[in-house]
Amino acid sequence: MMKMLIELNNELIENDGYSIEMMWAEIDEIFSTSNCTKEVLNNGAIYSGDTHKKSHLADFFIPFSTLSTSEWFRKYALTWTLYDNDDDEDLPYQEEDLLELALKNVEI
Repeated sequence: MMKMLIELNNELIENDGYSIEMMWAEIDEIFSTSNCTKEVLNNGAIYSGDTHKKSHLADFFIPFSTLSTSEWFRKYALTWTLYDNDDDEDLPYQEEDLLELALKNVEI
């Protein structure tokens, strides 16, 4: 199964005069085409792939490609991590720092 953790910098968002709720609405809209479920956390959320599917790559491709090229998202994200256990619940999750990856790609 794949999961994606997103945490936003609420203080920076508010200091810049933006709405945290609007940011989450935009992120939820990006995920709306996928078959992911959302678990709300204190500063963020975990989006999880559908447990009935063999592969979750397609569910996370559009959100990844959209968010990684979004300037506002890169600015206000604190944490953006992909967890993947190759769809084997007996395996531990491997972590990929997507925020670091997105920020490196902007520098290129």
